[in-house]
Amino acid sequence: MKNLLTVLLLCAFSAQAQHVLSNRLQEKLNNLEHIDELVSIRIALNDKLDAFELHKSFITNRTPVDERAIITVKSLQERAQQTQRELLSFLENQGADKVSKIRNYWIINQVYVEIQRDLIYSIGAREDVAYVDLNSDHLSAMDPIIYSDEEAKVTSGVEPGLIAINAPALWGMGYTGAGLLVYDYDTGVWPDHPTFSNRFMGNHFPMSESWYGYFNNFPNGTVSNHGTHTLGTMIGEGLPSGDTIGVAPGAYWMACDLVTSTVAALPPLENLVAAYEWALDADNNPETTFNIPNVINNSWRWNDNTDTTHCTDYIADLMNALEAAGIASVFSGGNHGPSNTTISAPQRINTTIVNTFSVGSINANIDSLPLSSFSSHGPTQCPGEGSLAIHPEAVAPGHNVRSAWGNNSFNSISGTSMAAPHVSGACLLLKEAFPEASGADILTALYFTASDMGEEGEDNLYGMGLINCLAAFNYLAESFTPANPNELTNDLELTTI
Repeated sequence: MKNLLTVLLLCAFSAQAQHVLSNRLQEKLNNLEHIDELVSIRIALNDKLDAFELHKSFITNRTPVDERAIITVKSLQERAQQTQRELLSFLENQGADKVSKIRNYWIINQVYVEIQRDLIYSIGAREDVAYVDLNSDHLSAMDPIIYSDEEAKVTSGVEPGLIAINAPALWGMGYTGAGLLVYDYDTGVWPDHPTFSNRFMGNHFPMSESWYGYFNNFPNGTVSNHGTHTLGTMIGEGLPSGDTIGVAPGAYWMACDLVTSTVAALPPLENLVAAYEWALDADNNPETTFNIPNVINNSWRWNDNTDTTHCTDYIADLMNALEAAGIASVFSGGNHGPSNTTISAPQRINTTIVNTFSVGSINANIDSLPLSSFSSHGPTQCPGEGSLAIHPEAVAPGHNVRSAWGNNSFNSISGTSMAAPHVSGACLLLKEAFPEASGADILTALYFTASDMGEEGEDNLYGMGLINCLAAFNYLAESFTPANPNELTNDLELTTI
């Protein structure tokens, strides 16, 4: 009788949980070889903070941008702490043979765990649980890069891509991105490269607050030189020879090594969540904001399926949280042109026109600035009309771009991975000029002031056109007062102990 009651209860839990268990999780449970096998799952809580609504309230209430990150992080953390408490207690009170490796995240209010089947049905029947899925997704690799036939050498001059986006106009005003912070979400970085070695956050703060390593505990580029190259384009400073490769040569950097060259080497998608959460509160103190990046450069892709996956799910929630915190999130648009209309995730997310700002590629080495043949075409698969359906948002130089490589050399490579850093660097220059502007404000300025290319108006090849730093500066100056780049905020710097 007792065994029959157990079976009946399990069937009842199973039936009640059906609507919150994903199809692939249910299929996995139906085909377990052993009922005691632990299954890795992702549990989404019902009560989650709507970061998109929070972002809109900041705009409506004109919340100072330097307060938005603090409010966003604290609100997300408090909501997760309140709503996860009972579920975590339930999991922690199970035996080690039934539950293992509990991980919880506040940026999306979810819990990850390895757990037995019967407990999964119990979790699915809980009123505080919205969805339970198999935790089996992976990040994706960087898009293929095209190497130049030319040998990249140290030269005397400014890279043509920097001139094409009108970065020298802001340099002439004194803006270099000084004191700002970019997060190079990529394959890792060789930290000793002379064009940016002195501006690594790890030179001044704990490594745990400056580097998020999955493959390596300390920054390096063993996974690929890709991340070193993208960082050089963003912030590489000029050398004594006069060689200049970076848009914002005064900015600081932090980095991770989650992006890989091959699918086989990819870390789980869960680590994407963890790496963004870390960026919002690396020192476990939501009151501090100096170590929150102003810009995150994402020269990678994840999901290429032709569907609407992640248009409105937890990955969209993740992007909304970054936008609410005031961060500019810039993405490479994809290297699947010329006929591709399958826009990768998370580039396809279009909560707003600049939420995941996707960048196509043009060739700045040719006077006519032609579109790169590999640059992905839109529209995006996510539902939306008008500008929300168009991909990319804008274009930037991504063809035969010369930048940092290895510990002290240079290389010319091509890809939208090379175009996105031009936009990220432009965001840094504009953020120094307008510290009261949010990341969304700055990306909006770059979007609306881009120089139209191709057919008249916004289109699925060039988006709004080629970004223009000076035009974006003038756009922002209509709403914000430019900061004086020569006005020092600190008159003393400790360089040696």
